[in-house]
Amino acid sequence: MSSTEPSHTESSLPLLAFDGDCRMCVGSIRGLERMGILGDLETCAAALVKGKDRQVLDQHRRAGEIVLLVDHRQQALTGAAAFRWILQRRFPGALTAPLSWPPIFLLMTLGYRLVASSRRIWIPPQMEPDPLFAEPSWVSIYRSLSALVVIVITPLLISLTRSNIGLVAEPATVISLDSSMSILLMATILIGNALFVTTLGIRRLVDLLAVQSWVFLVSSVLSSGLIWITALFMPVPLQVICMAQVILSAIWIQSYWVWLGFKDEKKGLTAQLTTTLAVALGGATLWTGYDLVFS
Repeated sequence: MSSTEPSHTESSLPLLAFDGDCRMCVGSIRGLERMGILGDLETCAAALVKGKDRQVLDQHRRAGEIVLLVDHRQQALTGAAAFRWILQRRFPGALTAPLSWPPIFLLMTLGYRLVASSRRIWIPPQMEPDPLFAEPSWVSIYRSLSALVVIVITPLLISLTRSNIGLVAEPATVISLDSSMSILLMATILIGNALFVTTLGIRRLVDLLAVQSWVFLVSSVLSSGLIWITALFMPVPLQVICMAQVILSAIWIQSYWVWLGFKDEKKGLTAQLTTTLAVALGGATLWTGYDLVFS
């Protein structure tokens, strides 16, 4: 069944419901359908499920998790348990039997939750979260830990890039900062802006922190890649990489405004401005953090 059509409540086939606002979720389900992994399962966006199926679904539905209705759609499996059921049904036998072993299933659950908590950060929905169905409590934990990891590795990435290519700065007084100071600088910028936005009444602290750190990381990777290529042919001015970081960050962060709830009114516009400055100027500051230049 098409993932955009309401489910037929008279059917006894298993039903896989998913978040229709998550573009990565929709793409993943359609990919599994094309590969034949879902078999004869019916699929449907959770918001379009009707009748008795909807009653069962709403008892287990949480934003960000797939829900599989089995046993004539009277029982529900969620998350990694649903995915394990699908794999063991499609590939029965020794190939998928280890998925029931507790250590293997624990790893599967951790991997599923990492992806499930990150997919709205990787590809932001173009609508605000449904207030009727909150995300599971573990989502904020995973996003916080992911943001912390990114805050640590992004300065290290920039340090590696700087040490392997010839960045050229204007002659000036130079103050050297080590990696720990750069990590502290980045954390201060991200957390400070997230806390400030919270004072505006936008209660998305963890989500905003995760978004900012992700934009920081990807824009740094893209900037580093561009500079690595350019450095093969000529010395790279420090101003160029800072400008690349600013432009990439400022453009990309705008795709998150709808999902974060930054509306086009005074508080929302203020949050947009400070967040853009945090990711754009903060990223450029990291590049100059090892050689703070004063004219």
